[in-house]
Amino acid sequence: MHVRPLSGPAEMRAAVALYREVFRLGDTDPAVSPRLLISLAHNGGSVVGAFDGGDLVGFAYGFGGVDPAGRVYHYSQMAAVRDDQQGRGVGRALKLGQREQVLATGVTAMRWSFDPVRTRNAHFNLDVLGAVARWFEPNLLGIEDVGRDRGMRTDRLIVEWDLTAALPTARDRAPAPPPVPWGETARDGDAVLFGLPSDWDAHVAAGRDESVALRERVADALGRLVADGYAAVSCAVASPGTAVYRFVPDPQEKH
Repeated sequence: MHVRPLSGPAEMRAAVALYREVFRLGDTDPAVSPRLLISLAHNGGSVVGAFDGGDLVGFAYGFGGVDPAGRVYHYSQMAAVRDDQQGRGVGRALKLGQREQVLATGVTAMRWSFDPVRTRNAHFNLDVLGAVARWFEPNLLGIEDVGRDRGMRTDRLIVEWDLTAALPTARDRAPAPPPVPWGETARDGDAVLFGLPSDWDAHVAAGRDESVALRERVADALGRLVADGYAAVSCAVASPGTAVYRFVPDPQEKH
């Protein structure tokens, strides 16, 4: 497998097709367009693909951003990995390829959003890459009308990744956290732990109404934690069926 920038209309169309496949989009559901990807690739954005031989198995794209304090960063809008390639390190390779492309422009920070109830993504972002979730945006995209969670709110944690920092190693990671009931918090010294299902799709399949209610509790709890100055630095499986976030006081000024 290798990662490289995508180029040309054919590769951009293949990336859009992969996007539709991964996010279960119907033919009439909106998606990123090949023209947008080409424009990004030619104007300082990142459009990178992971290839298994000549087969595109994942891609990511992003663009430049600046916050109210004037800090410049690269915003990674999306990363997608084909279902049959999950667990092979494709996502990690994509982010590292994207990091290399962004560092070449002189930018040293990357940000992106993710759904906090998808704890596998959280573990990858926080524990594998070493990003920090510093911001919480309630219902950022409105009520979901495409993909896997139609009809649900779209709360998002926003992470920041220092592109100059070394990747965490197994020694850097905290011990497995104790279990915490879903949607509840617990103290662990200066840290706050927060429990969620480790498999969100299975939770929705078992009871959609319960999942909708749990999202409301998640939004309330994470909104309060971030407002109180906490940032998420880890999300790990604590027991069968349960993953636990670790939030710690964040000294960085937020905007």
